Amino acid sequence: MNNQLIMLADALLSCRGQAGSVFLYPHVSVDGDAIGSALALLLALEQLEIKARLPLDERIPPKLDFLPALSRIEPYEPSPDADAAGLAGGQQIIGLAIDCAAADRMGRRGLLFKQAPQIFALDHHIAQEPVPPEFIVDPSAAAVGELVYDLIACLGNLTGRTLFNDDIATLLMAAIISDTGGFVYSNTSIRTFQTAAGLMGYPLDLRYITYRLFDRTSQERLRLMGRVFSEARFSCGDRVVLAAVDQQMLDACRASDYDLDGIIAYLKNVAGVDAAFLIRSQADGLLRVNIRSSERFDAAAFAARYGGGGHARAAGMHLSGLTLDEAAQKIAQEAGEQL
Repeated sequence: MNNQLIMLADALLSCRGQAGSVFLYPHVSVDGDAIGSALALLLALEQLEIKARLPLDERIPPKLDFLPALSRIEPYEPSPDADAAGLAGGQQIIGLAIDCAAADRMGRRGLLFKQAPQIFALDHHIAQEPVPPEFIVDPSAAAVGELVYDLIACLGNLTGRTLFNDDIATLLMAAIISDTGGFVYSNTSIRTFQTAAGLMGYPLDLRYITYRLFDRTSQERLRLMGRVFSEARFSCGDRVVLAAVDQQMLDACRASDYDLDGIIAYLKNVAGVDAAFLIRSQADGLLRVNIRSSERFDAAAFAARYGGGGHARAAGMHLSGLTLDEAAQKIAQEAGEQL
């Protein structure tokens, strides 16, 4: 890992003084870990006179709108003026994936990433297929924020600079808190606390970060939670729970997709549940499935059956050609068989 980090740090430092930019690519449906880590690295690179850009073709979820440096995100819309060479006004030297290791996890930005002269990745999800040696994929990391913390420290050591500051500390703490559920998920490790301890040397507001990520809610989300919970279906001796959400349910609650975030954790926390599934119908006809599980059910292995992936306790996938009811029945049966 150290050699890989040094190789990546050297590649980034080789961009100093060049006309082009390092482009950062968090995954689609950005979460606190992906966007917090990407912004933290962008701020660190800029201190080293390395041009960095963060194109994004989606809105930032409202619960993340407190993060610093959000203004550095560049709206991306594929067009003749934003071709494979990069966004208008800047040549791409390096494409760096953040919290993913495949272009198909970047949506429309994937083509830009694949056509970068040099590509790298920082990820902590279980790889579904072999990855190039220059891709850093470390499933033992609780969050990609841990890897970015190490990379920024490596850049600082190589240049004799102190790169961490208040904004970077807040961004990385938000990243780590997001993916560890506030240091309570099973992925939390000694390394996680060591990284967090380093960040606590800066005047960040830990309680406020946690409040914005997990506790703050709205009337619309409250109503939606009531519908989801009351209509949840249990099977396999109550070891499997599924909730299905369509646009009609969202409209009835005046809610949005963003209001679904985190709801699956409540389903997984029901006593006796080993596997929880939240199925959401999308406008393109696909069904998005989020999975959370106990140690008795491998969520990543289940998602891999359908081309998805993630972690053993938290994963996701997509289904096509099925109604919500058909998908719920299929998932319940196959989850029961896996259990």
